[in-house]
Amino acid sequence: MEYLATVGPNFLLRTPMLVAWLVGIIISVHMLKKRGGKAERLLLIGCSLMFAENFIRPFEGAFISWYIAGHGPGLERLGLIHGLTAIPLSLVGLAGIVCLVLAFWTRWKGQGTTQ
Repeated sequence: MEYLATVGPNFLLRTPMLVAWLVGIIISVHMLKKRGGKAERLLLIGCSLMFAENFIRPFEGAFISWYIAGHGPGLERLGLIHGLTAIPLSLVGLAGIVCLVLAFWTRWKGQGTTQ
C-alpha cells in the first residue's frame, strides 16, 4: 500500500504530460494513416518513447524509496540503484527527443526543397 501511496501523487503530477504525449501519439498515427512518411514514423516513435519515459518515472521514485526502506539508507547503495534506474530512463527520453527533432528536421527540410 505504501508503494501505491508514493506512486499516486507522482502520477497525478505527470498526468498533463502523459495526456500531451498521448495526444501526440494519436495525431502522429492519424498523420501516418493519411500519408505516412519518414517524418511521421519518427514523430510516432518519439512521442511513444517520451510517453513511456514519463509513464515509468513515478515507478522509479517509488522503487528507490522501497529499496531504501528495505535495505537501509546506504549512500553507495542509493547511488547505485539511482544510477541503474535513472540512466536507462534518461536514455529513453533522450532517444525520444532525438526522434522528435529528426522528425521535424526531415519534415521541414523536405518541404523546403519542394517549394
